[in-house]
Amino acid sequence: MLEQNHGYWYLASYPKSGNTWCRVFITELLRLAGEGYAEELNLNNDIETGAIASSRLWLDDQLGVNSCDLSFSELDPLRGSAGQTAWLFAEGERFHKVHDAFKSPDSRNRPVVSTAGCLGAVYIMRHPEDVAVSLSHFFSWPLERCVQFMLDPSAALVPSERIGGHQVRQHMGRWDQHVCSWADQQQLPVLIIRYEDMLCNGPTTFAKLADFLGLPVEQVLVDQAIANTSIDKLKQLEEKVGGFAEKPEGCNRFFRSGRSGEGAEQLSIPQRQQLAAEMADVMKRFGYEGVEDDV
Repeated sequence: MLEQNHGYWYLASYPKSGNTWCRVFITELLRLAGEGYAEELNLNNDIETGAIASSRLWLDDQLGVNSCDLSFSELDPLRGSAGQTAWLFAEGERFHKVHDAFKSPDSRNRPVVSTAGCLGAVYIMRHPEDVAVSLSHFFSWPLERCVQFMLDPSAALVPSERIGGHQVRQHMGRWDQHVCSWADQQQLPVLIIRYEDMLCNGPTTFAKLADFLGLPVEQVLVDQAIANTSIDKLKQLEEKVGGFAEKPEGCNRFFRSGRSGEGAEQLSIPQRQQLAAEMADVMKRFGYEGVEDDV
């Protein structure tokens, strides 16, 4: 069984909420602290905080099956048991990205991620209006499709039942359901941070993140890591490597705007009203205003 003096963490989020920014910050903070990283950050070589928890290659290896042959109802109950007898990944890659909701309708009320040896989860959230705009640019979807996707209880990434690929299906559900699935679960310690606070109160927010993850917390290092991973700096680094490897086909650039408030500018009033009306409780719980508050 697993030893207790090691562990790993999850960086969980609804897509396009700041997960990659957190991963780049962690990489840069460790580099500045002299923990074996390259002298200069390379987005396509150095962002190795840990593979995504929906990695088909790792799951197939751990479960001893070809996950392409399994339905969602067969695979999801098994996913949480992966990693119970072997560490998820190398000790140096301990911060694993997750876009799944904590549980899926097919997981028989079990987590769809391994919790054995997990030290906790950071949940990164962003105003749903801004998420919709970012999804539109990332997936080349119309804004209306993005709004409806965020309101769909069955929303998922890699939604095909029988098509393979590098990742397995990741059930997310509605945006508010996804938030609560991580914020309210009781099996792992969780730190909730907002994208807006990462932008407007970076030194405090990222220092809290570093402390929770057991990373170097010297403020001078945290501040320098923030400066080195600003959106403008990330745009430059993406251009330098000729495009970030995680950018999907058809997306012009991975690191695009990084601003908050684009949803209020680009969504229609009915679209904003629908998001606010259907997600009001969770939005207000985490300090997000909707269109009904200012129209």
